[in-house]
Amino acid sequence: MNKKKKKIVKFSVVAALFVILITVLIINSVTKEPGAQQFDYENYDEMEFNPFVTNEDRLDNSLLDYGKVLSKYAKKGYKYYAGDDISLEFSADKSGNLTIFESGNPDSAVVVDGSDAEGALQLFSKVDMFADGFKYTDPSTDKEVIVTDIKDGLYASTGKTTITFQVTVPESALYSLRLDYYLLSGKYADMLVSFTIDEKYPFADASNMYLKRTYTFYDTEYLDNKDIVGNQIRGKTMILYAQRSTIMTNPDGMYIDPYRFYMTAGTHTVTMTFDREPGVINGISFVAPPVIADYEDYKAANGFSNDKIYKGNAIKTELEVPDFVTSIGTRMETDGDYFTSSVVDEKPYKVTLYNIFGGDNWNAGGDITQWTFEVPETGWYELGFRFRSQLTYVACYREIKIDGEIPFEEMKEYCFPYSNGWIATSICDKNQNPYYFYLEAGKHTITITNKIGPMRHSVLALEESMDSISTLINKIVKITASTRSSAGGYVVDANRDWDLQKYIPTIQKDMTTYKELFIKAYKEVLKLNGNKVPSYASAIQVAYELFEKFEKDLETIPTSLNDINNTISGLSTTLSSIKDQPMAMDYMLLCKEGYDYPDTVSSGWQSFKVGVVRFFLSFDKDRYANYGLREAASEDDTTITVYVSRSREYVQVLENMIGEEFTSKYGIKVNVNMVNGGSEGLIMKRYVAGTAPDVAISFGAGTPFEFAIKGALTPLDTFESGEYNGQEYLGFHELKEASYYDEVFVPFNFKDHYYAFPETQGWSAMFYRTDIFEELGLTPPDTWEDIYDILPVLTNAGYDFCYDFGAGNYTPFLFQHGGEYYDYHGMESALTTQAAYDAFIEYTDLYIQYNFVYASNFYMRFKSGEMPIGLSGLGFYSQLNYAAPELDGKWAMLPLPGHARVDENGEVYVDRSTSAGGASCVIMSSSKHKEESWIFLQWWLSDDVQAEYGREIEALFGVAGRWDTANKNAVEELPYTPEELEVIKEQWKWLKETPQTLGDYYTSRYLLTALNQTVLQGQSARVALEDAIRVINKEMKRKQEEYWDEIADGPDPSIGSCLHSLKEN
Repeated sequence: MNKKKKKIVKFSVVAALFVILITVLIINSVTKEPGAQQFDYENYDEMEFNPFVTNEDRLDNSLLDYGKVLSKYAKKGYKYYAGDDISLEFSADKSGNLTIFESGNPDSAVVVDGSDAEGALQLFSKVDMFADGFKYTDPSTDKEVIVTDIKDGLYASTGKTTITFQVTVPESALYSLRLDYYLLSGKYADMLVSFTIDEKYPFADASNMYLKRTYTFYDTEYLDNKDIVGNQIRGKTMILYAQRSTIMTNPDGMYIDPYRFYMTAGTHTVTMTFDREPGVINGISFVAPPVIADYEDYKAANGFSNDKIYKGNAIKTELEVPDFVTSIGTRMETDGDYFTSSVVDEKPYKVTLYNIFGGDNWNAGGDITQWTFEVPETGWYELGFRFRSQLTYVACYREIKIDGEIPFEEMKEYCFPYSNGWIATSICDKNQNPYYFYLEAGKHTITITNKIGPMRHSVLALEESMDSISTLINKIVKITASTRSSAGGYVVDANRDWDLQKYIPTIQKDMTTYKELFIKAYKEVLKLNGNKVPSYASAIQVAYELFEKFEKDLETIPTSLNDINNTISGLSTTLSSIKDQPMAMDYMLLCKEGYDYPDTVSSGWQSFKVGVVRFFLSFDKDRYANYGLREAASEDDTTITVYVSRSREYVQVLENMIGEEFTSKYGIKVNVNMVNGGSEGLIMKRYVAGTAPDVAISFGAGTPFEFAIKGALTPLDTFESGEYNGQEYLGFHELKEASYYDEVFVPFNFKDHYYAFPETQGWSAMFYRTDIFEELGLTPPDTWEDIYDILPVLTNAGYDFCYDFGAGNYTPFLFQHGGEYYDYHGMESALTTQAAYDAFIEYTDLYIQYNFVYASNFYMRFKSGEMPIGLSGLGFYSQLNYAAPELDGKWAMLPLPGHARVDENGEVYVDRSTSAGGASCVIMSSSKHKEESWIFLQWWLSDDVQAEYGREIEALFGVAGRWDTANKNAVEELPYTPEELEVIKEQWKWLKETPQTLGDYYTSRYLLTALNQTVLQGQSARVALEDAIRVINKEMKRKQEEYWDEIADGPDPSIGSCLHSLKEN
């Protein structure tokens, strides 16, 4: 290239950068919206009654949502109790029986009726394991802590604890319930609570309450917790064991005030149940519902005057590290904005700083966060925050407490309005006038609780409309005799006319009600987001337009069932989005009147500068090679390379744990490389080129066998326990026997050796809607025969059973019929057996005779109620817990259905055999550090590390990121309920894996072909299966001939036991 051309290129680059800069500046100025503006809105807890349920207001309170019970209370004019607390405490009599008495009157003690999962009810101090106090290990110091000052009370074990006692109240009024408690070591979950008064729930929500666990952080100091590049390493979450007291309220932040319930004067029988997590119930109190003064009364009560307003410099409190949170997933996050501040003098766009709190994970209603701050002098302060709404046009509602108390009514559910990006402003009223807070000199706390806010009314209205529409669909399906297509959609005869009013007299009125409900909800959503239109509002508008069309022309409804179904799916997503109000906070300011807040939003030029700096820093290889390392590797250090095929967040958690725990313990440096999914092909290329890593984790379960045949892997069962750097480590067999199921290792066996170790392991279960089964009077099935018995009832009611069509779902039938995929030596297909054929017939009959849907969105149809039962796994479980809170208490999971069999003793049992699958870990045969690689694997796969990693991942992603560890001990430390854990463990007992063999990829491919030919094309099952077997055997023989030298034990080609001779061991 000559000089002239070089000048042209340089000029072009500079000109292009200039144009980009000008464009950014113009767009920034044109699209910039005004700052967050407060607005007026109505806010109350009383809920409207369901317009689709006749005389719902006459139903017993135990069947109604709390807000509707409040409406009944308001109509009857019930007053609040205003007297002293009626507090009850626990003790034990001389025989050791648990007793309860009124505070200050121990002579009133009476024995408590009830039971505990571990036996009789006990006083905490009388439990043998706590005789010397409650002991736990502080993860920040690895030292044992003994707590001896826990106030005595009822001990509630991990299982269900039930107590029944009597309480006498002095007057007929509305009361609130306060519980004092101390949660013990558990599974990083909350304790479930329910209570009845005189054998009835005071409202339906009383069956599902929580005592929240609290969490704090350690390793949060920047100077001590950074890598060698200067990137901050996120502080870890740990349980904060502490005495707590709470007035019971909706755990999801659905309502403004704590629960209130009506009790007549006199004595009542109260039954309370505590479940899931262990703890001590120190006291139970029936108290006066809190009454909060409004802002004007608050100012008058605290002597407000202009001369008492603080006049000094603004007092800044960084918020990235709170005192505690109640959600393990809510914590400090990183932000690279030009103006985002930190406790240190570093630029957030040059290094990684965890310099904000919250973000996308600070979104769930009911989550509580507390910070401590200090003020220099007594006075009245403006209170401000630098904050950002994470979702476009979505306002965020939060309850604000100072020193544990709501200062005035307007702080019960304060609205943080949407703004385009970061904004710093004082808390203010609808006229943009700042509120003043009275604070005395010294330390204080501020507690912020996530709330759903006034949109609770839209939430309930949408839930009820969806339930009603689902019921309507079922009625129309019966009337029109609609069928299902193979894809699960409705098929209705378009050439027929239907007089729906003849069969559903209220349908015209219902269409009008739906239309009016949706337009009301749409307007409310806009108003409560500052007259802005969030993306989720479009589904409500679509629903309004659809039912407006139906209102005008009822005859179009039968042929629009699929449109209605799609609308319900959209509304379901909207329902979750309304409750999702994520927000990030940078800092808090206490300031004088009219404080002029500093710049908070990056200008176009500043954004451009940040982008340029990051662009050039991306070329610094050392920044990424040393990311997460606290010490630079020297030439004398042993360093192993690990490939991980997972996303960046997963890898960062692993890197942090390695730096903090593994390297410091064993002195082995680890270079972690994140590679794309399906990295096995890349690793094989690296192996051939001589540049393969030492270790690969998240390795496909079927791949180790292929690599082992080619000599690319190290047999792991050759590693024995030993000592390294003064630290002991486990051998293969010790780790396997202590923490893993034997069956999981079957696919990794080749020629009497195991070449991989399981890392993750799936599980399957049967999920069903308990509310629908109760309505139909059905018992959940235990066997496939039970399923065939209930199918007519489900079908007649318009419901479907979910079991997706595919070769993998044939496996349980094959195993439960006693079949195998391959013969003992792994040389031929075993689908020729009668057991395999019987299983094939039974499986295909699900779709031929019982009309199972081939494929469906089980999650959406389970939510809508169309598929109240089906088989699925962890992904579905996570979806339900994360995105379907409206189904809490309406679903359950059980082990997979099986087939009844008789053992050698004549005892009947249910065979639930199935496979699981998952990822694995391997050590490459080319590694020069095999011992160090094994030491890393045994650390990574150990009980404590797998449990900790699971907690850290769940902290990042919530239950949606539940870690599917294959470690049977670690899974017990994850926050499953005892019932859920029992289902998983029961199903894992029936785990059965298929040995890998040469050419086995043809099995799934041609088995699916045979299934398609039988089910979709109507061919003979026998012919289709036999054709598939011929092709499978042909390919297996071809691969055996290709690799015979690698697999043969001797010269005799008939000896094939070399493939997996440990199969029966």
